[in-house]
Amino acid sequence: MAPPDPTDSTTDNLQENLVIPGYVFNRPEGVFINLPNLYLVGGFVVFINRMFTGESRFLGLDYEAFLKLLYDESWLATMQSKCVEIKIAAGIVRFLPQRRKLYKSAKILEGGKRAEYVFEPVSIEVNYEEPVYGEPGEDGVAPIIRQESKIRLEPAKLDFDEFVADMWTKEVKYGIDVDAVRKAITDGTTVRMIIAKYLEPTAGRDAEIQEVCPGLHRDNSPKILWNGKADLRAFKNRFPQITAGGRLLKKVPRVLGKQGYLVTGEVIEPAIPKDLDLSALASIGTAVAQEKDGEYIVATMDGFLTIDTKSNLISVAEKIETDAGISMKTTGDLTLGVDEFVEHGEVQEGRVVEGKHMTFTSDVFGDLISLGGNICVEGNLCGGRAESLGGNVTLGRASRAIVHAHEGEVTVKYCESSTIVGKIIRIERAVNCEIVGDEVYADAIEGCMIAAMSVKLLSAGESRKGETLITMLIPDLSEFDQCIANLQKKINDFKSGVASKIREIELVKSEPEFAKYLALAEKIKSGAIKLTKEQAGNWQKLASKNAKATNQVDRLNDQINAFGRLLKENEEELAYVTRDRDATGEGIACVIDKVVGQITGQTMTSANGVEVFSGMSGNDIRTSLHKVDRHKVRIFVGCEGSINWKYKEADLKIQAPSR
Repeated sequence: MAPPDPTDSTTDNLQENLVIPGYVFNRPEGVFINLPNLYLVGGFVVFINRMFTGESRFLGLDYEAFLKLLYDESWLATMQSKCVEIKIAAGIVRFLPQRRKLYKSAKILEGGKRAEYVFEPVSIEVNYEEPVYGEPGEDGVAPIIRQESKIRLEPAKLDFDEFVADMWTKEVKYGIDVDAVRKAITDGTTVRMIIAKYLEPTAGRDAEIQEVCPGLHRDNSPKILWNGKADLRAFKNRFPQITAGGRLLKKVPRVLGKQGYLVTGEVIEPAIPKDLDLSALASIGTAVAQEKDGEYIVATMDGFLTIDTKSNLISVAEKIETDAGISMKTTGDLTLGVDEFVEHGEVQEGRVVEGKHMTFTSDVFGDLISLGGNICVEGNLCGGRAESLGGNVTLGRASRAIVHAHEGEVTVKYCESSTIVGKIIRIERAVNCEIVGDEVYADAIEGCMIAAMSVKLLSAGESRKGETLITMLIPDLSEFDQCIANLQKKINDFKSGVASKIREIELVKSEPEFAKYLALAEKIKSGAIKLTKEQAGNWQKLASKNAKATNQVDRLNDQINAFGRLLKENEEELAYVTRDRDATGEGIACVIDKVVGQITGQTMTSANGVEVFSGMSGNDIRTSLHKVDRHKVRIFVGCEGSINWKYKEADLKIQAPSR
């Protein structure tokens, strides 16, 4: 009889020596691992160690899945949400001791980076019974007197599943080269080879800063207009600007490296990637915000963006301060979105700067336009323009300049050959200028054209180019007068209507029969006459007979009452309009403390005040003020003395300055 196959061990009872955890299912169709339970409970290494150091092993092992379950936590975390079970072997069987003897020790090299094994032909001891014969009998046949147990060596084959289990006990727990080992087992020859290699850890990635604002840096390339053409006057992004809530920088989180493993199963930790703190980069006007798609540095205000390369700080400020100047070489034309801009350099002729609150400490030769803010030029405004839509303009000196502060104040120390327009204008000295405003205050005026409703000057006179012409803008009362005339006509019409209705009533009451009826009705109403029952019936007949005349009188009285109400309303409106007309022009006055040269004063009727000069150039203003027409009346002329003129509608005649 042939000896039994020593590898046939599937029928052995495993439950006596091997405790199987709840996430391992050893079914007839194979060995399955419940991934969600394993992910929660863990301990697979403990189970494998207990199985392999005992007398058990896998049959038909899926070595790749085996390693992932042992060492790849990220894979397990991903797979446990995708599937419930995974098959790793055909079964669990006994690892017979005589079979374990077939495997030799492995040599661990380079501190666990490699493992070496010498494969050679193997034999297995087989027990068998050999009969012992006695002396032959008479028939010549030797009888078997007993059986002796003996051992013989028979050629054997190694098994990959056994190899994995045995190498585990010899500290080769990771990285077995499946194909190479299977080939060596199949060949059955003597060979020294590397059977396992370590897994090098995967390097991580340092945390990074990602720019998410497209205009984060200055861009001096030409600005592209909406039609695709390049504007050579302006740079694309000279001063980066951002609005509140705008994202500036994004933190790309660091990515940890993946662990490596020695062939002994020991972990090789990867180098820890560098992290960074966004809050260390955020400065004034910025904050760190944790949003759904990541961590950002965002702007907390509208303003100008600055990145300090020395301190690595990013900030947003309402104020831009620079000393590079405004020129075609440095900035081109500027359109600023911040609240405050300070320029210490010169503004070149032809350059345009648009912003809000703007300060220029050097000379300006270009155009400054403020949308709702103030403009301050500490130096000279020469040949340029300063215009504020809603703010104030303050200048040191202005020469051949245009200054507009439509709803604000203009303050100038010295101006010459310039056009100044504002609501309130304050000037220390002006020469040959056009000055238009609701109120004009000046220390010295020479040869200027002034149009205002209130003028207060310390001195005024002529210049080499001509006299000073002061035009006081007085209200156009024609609309008031027309309105008053219309109201007076209505009042007279209502009064006439009331008188007419009264005459009609008197005519009806003059009829003798109706007059008697009215007299009798008055006595009955007052109680002077008491009617009997019979008289009451006759009275009703008499009232019916005079009902038509009575109704006519009642209707006329109703019309008189209606006329009375309308009359009262129009009289009240007439009082309001008359009061408004009388108040119009209050405060219109011209006061000049000292006349030091030829000056002329005139009134000019204007329904819209200084708005009549809106959009006019300086030359147009001069032409309009010099023009003689029915809207103007001369009020004073002279070359010495003083002026103290106040608007009086009835007294607009020529007078000389008082001496």
